[in-house]
Amino acid sequence: MKNDWSFGGKADVPIWPVLKNGEKEPAALLEQVFDSAADADMKMSMLAAYGIPAFKYYEKEGAAGKVINGFSGFGASLYVPASRLEEARELLTAEPILTEDM
Repeated sequence: MKNDWSFGGKADVPIWPVLKNGEKEPAALLEQVFDSAADADMKMSMLAAYGIPAFKYYEKEGAAGKVINGFSGFGASLYVPASRLEEARELLTAEPILTEDM
């Protein structure tokens, strides 16, 4: 059983990269998002599907809104490992590829 809150432990959650000295790689701000399943969580799921770990951080916690609505009215910041920042940006801004079947 793991005794910390680090990424890993689940097959669908990518592990946060570790530097040569054993410390976790610094996080880089990917973007500010609306804290909802349709925005923040979907983007985090897409990043995870491509092997990029990410986490949400709340600068200001909209406590009442989070309890009543299930999301913060102030939004959230999405962070990824610094070494994967450009890849994550490209992924979230890529145009979908449509196939003949669609």
